[in-house]
Amino acid sequence: MAEHRFRVGQHVRMTHRYPDPAGSAVYEVVRLMPETPNGEFHYRVRNPAGQERAASESQLSALETAMAAGT
Repeated sequence: MAEHRFRVGQHVRMTHRYPDPAGSAVYEVVRLMPETPNGEFHYRVRNPAGQERAASESQLSALETAMAAGT
């Protein structure tokens, strides 16, 4: 059975394909959402300003991974 790639409290970045209009690319995972019929997990994420949004797993990357890649 597949599992969520990210965990609650983890800091993530939106991938470059999905820019953040609020200007903050760093989000905190606040809730794990169920797997969709196409097999992709979704998350509720919050930026430092407190704004929440839903994001699919393919829209997110681990903050440490993004920093290591130099982005």
